[in-house]
Amino acid sequence: MKILRLLLILLLICFSFSLANAQKTWNPQKTWVFFAGLLEWKDSDSLPSFPQKNRRDKILFDLLKQSGVPANQMVYLQDSQATTAKIQSEFIKILQKAKPDDWIFVYYCGHGFKDEKANAFLASFDVGGKTPGWAVKSVPETIEKYFKGSTAIIALDNCYSGSMADAVKSQRRRVSYAVLASSMASQASTGNWTFTEALISAFRGENFIDDDHNGVITFAELKSNTEDDMLFGEEQMATIEFTGNFDAKTVIAKAEPASNSPRMGERVEVNSANEWWRGYINDVQNNKFKVHYYGWEDTDDEWVTAKQMRQPKITQYRVGEKVEVEWQKKWYPAKVLEVKGGSHFITYEGYGSEWNEWVTSKRIRKVK
Repeated sequence: MKILRLLLILLLICFSFSLANAQKTWNPQKTWVFFAGLLEWKDSDSLPSFPQKNRRDKILFDLLKQSGVPANQMVYLQDSQATTAKIQSEFIKILQKAKPDDWIFVYYCGHGFKDEKANAFLASFDVGGKTPGWAVKSVPETIEKYFKGSTAIIALDNCYSGSMADAVKSQRRRVSYAVLASSMASQASTGNWTFTEALISAFRGENFIDDDHNGVITFAELKSNTEDDMLFGEEQMATIEFTGNFDAKTVIAKAEPASNSPRMGERVEVNSANEWWRGYINDVQNNKFKVHYYGWEDTDDEWVTAKQMRQPKITQYRVGEKVEVEWQKKWYPAKVLEVKGGSHFITYEGYGSEWNEWVTSKRIRKVK
């Protein structure tokens, strides 16, 4: 009898330990999705358009639907639909429909800007004059006010998108957040789709993102892959932060079957048409490598040999080194404060720290 009791106790302990260590899994059925995807604006002179072909915001939206998010829990405002008033009203409507423990997935792509007081905004279609954009700080404020759920994912592909992390952390929040931003709060963002493509790769379950090879993709692995892609492909610092009770080990998707090649997902430079291009290996067959180039379409993927590839050559300046930095087509004296990959955090001589920013190697040069 004592042995039986002991066995039962051991079983209960093992069961409790398993529950405590079981990975959480994102539940699409309990997720609400709000997308504002802008590639064109009413004031086309001040806000230049982006190409409409193969827009990745739509691909990501459709992928979330295919993952199991119910269609009646999804809103997608595209271009002229995404006016300031429409964004604000539709955002509140979808937030009010959620139930306790539900998730909200908010996504924006387009132009981001700051006003004269350094407040960050997302450029709605009709922004300009007396019409404000979608204020970054208003996003978590609106979620806290109207959303009954527990968790929010906010993904932004725009300039100064890292300001969202600052807005979320500016005060104590009831909701737990995952902020996925393409840049730092003080940094412009690329016009390429590299950031959104990284999100697509994670939610699609591409096997090279499965760092620990356990058959699933987590938010932690999304973070690692996205940060590396942005730093290598765009020399840009992504901002990805988790707050409250958000568990970065939460599973996003099952990983595709593992490849036989350890080079899958490797970031490389390829000599094509006598120029070096950055990309990553997404297929390997018969000693040849298929490379997807950052900033290019999938149709531009190319099969290359090992001889055409090399390890990345990154231009770096020393911390403390005096340099010149390009800003609005003029070069200004500056000093390097921090270096990560090909991205440099600099301070301009004669200007306050509010002007400090991360810049790519194309915007920095030695003092002439």
